[in-house]
Amino acid sequence: MQVILDEDETGVIMGLVVSQILDQVELSDEARATLQQWRTERKTGTTELADVTVTLNESLGTVLDEATTKLIRRKGRYVSSRGRTGS
Repeated sequence: MQVILDEDETGVIMGLVVSQILDQVELSDEARATLQQWRTERKTGTTELADVTVTLNESLGTVLDEATTKLIRRKGRYVSSRGRTGS
């Protein structure tokens, strides 16, 4: 499986996560202000959001690769790649 998010999708996800944290978690005024500033600095079209998008896509790819058992066809049958070494 392959999932690649664009900047708009990443912005929506990060906005939702930050909003949920602000609404659901008891935070100090300083922590709340820091989180709001973090969100403001990562608006659509910013270099900061582009960086978050790259990092998020790399992390998603890693998690999906680790969680997915890949099947490789060899000599008429399928062999799991899980636990496979080198080659």
